[in-house]
Amino acid sequence: MWLDNTSKSAIESFWQLSGYVEPFPRDLERSVALALPLSVIKLARLKLDLIEKWLTRRDVHFSFGCRTRAVRGCLIAFRGEGLVFLDGTDPRDEQRFTLAHEIGHFLIDYLLPRQKAIRKLGPSISDVIDGVRQPGVTERLHGLLSGVPITLYTQLMEREETAGNSGIWEIEDRADKVGLALLAPPEIVLAEAGTSSRFEERTAVMTKLLSQRFGLPTPAAVSYARALLNSVGRGRSWAEDLRSGAH
Repeated sequence: MWLDNTSKSAIESFWQLSGYVEPFPRDLERSVALALPLSVIKLARLKLDLIEKWLTRRDVHFSFGCRTRAVRGCLIAFRGEGLVFLDGTDPRDEQRFTLAHEIGHFLIDYLLPRQKAIRKLGPSISDVIDGVRQPGVTERLHGLLSGVPITLYTQLMEREETAGNSGIWEIEDRADKVGLALLAPPEIVLAEAGTSSRFEERTAVMTKLLSQRFGLPTPAAVSYARALLNSVGRGRSWAEDLRSGAH
């Protein structure tokens, strides 16, 4: 199964809130504006210090606490709202994938845990989550704040990271899956890609489909195609492994 139930529900809610389902390829910017308290900001040659300066000009004094470096994207969230910074000089397909990835983080790692805590403990718990006050005895006993970001939440998509980098699949697998499913729903991709008899052909056909119809950057398309085929038992067969080893 490509997505867990929580991720599926998050994606379904996203499209319901947006009021319509985007055609392919999806840029997601209009849908985000309709569905989430999330704004998209594009800065040329995105770096950490540029984000800090952008915030300072708006009277938000924040520091990443490290040396500046180039990043593809950055999510900053606080009090139930968020900002996604994208490198406006990146190719359109890279911006599309970066935005989808950060939406995944906002939904799964920030907004849903926050909403769950508020449902369980009431609206007043938002002050605890946002770092305005310390939790009371009852709130600490419930232990429901574990995993809920306290104060300002940040998430970076590094310049060298792409979906082809194993670090993302291991560390940020869930956010990647949500982002990819927003851009290219697995059931639609599998239905349109067909089922060639050879693994190499299956992968090539799906990779081309993901790049051309769904607008994914090539590294993301390659990794998604392989992972998706494996998830439905259409990865490399034992016979193909034997033939590959013989060569």
